[in-house]
Amino acid sequence: MTALTRSDLNQPSLTEQKLDLAKRFLDEQCPLDNGSHLNTTHYVVYYNHLMAFFPDGSHCGLQQPGQFVALCGHKDDPTAILLKKSDGLHIELTFNRCGKTGKCDSAHIDDIQIETQLSALNNDHAQPQLKRLWMSFLSGVQHALCDTSGVKQYTAKDGSDYQLNTY
Repeated sequence: MTALTRSDLNQPSLTEQKLDLAKRFLDEQCPLDNGSHLNTTHYVVYYNHLMAFFPDGSHCGLQQPGQFVALCGHKDDPTAILLKKSDGLHIELTFNRCGKTGKCDSAHIDDIQIETQLSALNNDHAQPQLKRLWMSFLSGVQHALCDTSGVKQYTAKDGSDYQLNTY
């Protein structure tokens, strides 16, 4: 067994490095008015706008408020936030205070997933099906983000239903 050195204790874990990279990606694709997703402590939805809060109590919204399209959970404590990039593809932030990553992150982000271009999947000699595939920044796993009904349900920022079909 290898002994830990003091420098090992100060180095961020691989998961923290991946989360930092994902938050930098968010800063590029869905920038905040002020500050960085790297420094957020909480996200809430306030009057149909996504608000990011910082350690000093300050807060701001997205530079392009229209990029926030939907959420899961309560506006004060969402379990997921759905953003839409300029190319029409989505980014999903999932929150879990007790999750593997969420318990270590100041904003309790457990994963950040990016919608990829449509992919054709073959199932045993069947016709190709177009699928909405997602890539996790933290696990690197690509998967279809849907339940057995083929639809991912959200609440749109105006309170209506927002669905992502698997096509």
